[in-house]
Amino acid sequence: MTTHQGVCARIRSIRISQGLSLSDVELASDHTIRAVVLGSYERGDRALSVKKAITIAQFYGVPLSYLLEAPVQTAGVSHRIVIDLRALKGLITDDLQITQGQPALEMIISFISSVIALRNDWNGEILSMRTSDLNHVAMSLGKSTEEITHILRENRLLIEAKSTGSL
Repeated sequence: MTTHQGVCARIRSIRISQGLSLSDVELASDHTIRAVVLGSYERGDRALSVKKAITIAQFYGVPLSYLLEAPVQTAGVSHRIVIDLRALKGLITDDLQITQGQPALEMIISFISSVIALRNDWNGEILSMRTSDLNHVAMSLGKSTEEITHILRENRLLIEAKSTGSL
């Protein structure tokens, strides 16, 4: 179900996933989307007209339905993933593999590196990606979270929990 808070959160999420500040949006939109107004939409302090929602969706390059509809959750699929940073470091040293037809992988690696830097998490072994992290990278690439998980699995970057059965 679509809620006011959900629409506000999606507007903020898409901006952040594209690495833009409120001021960046205002400048890049030639002031058609004012920073103070966009911030008000994101906080839910201001009503969003259909006309302005269309302008925002076009600016971000997403369908209007993305801003207005809650994302469909796939039942039974866990979106919490753990990245093997040792495998990632090995993959990064193999530049040939990254540059040959895998631009999505290159962007995922860049995103993971940014998450590590933002969290100041330098243990070098693993990185737990939050659901919001996975959603952001999926939105940035125009893919589903399942597709991102598949890319990570295909490149042996996931540490997957072994099923222990029911207790």
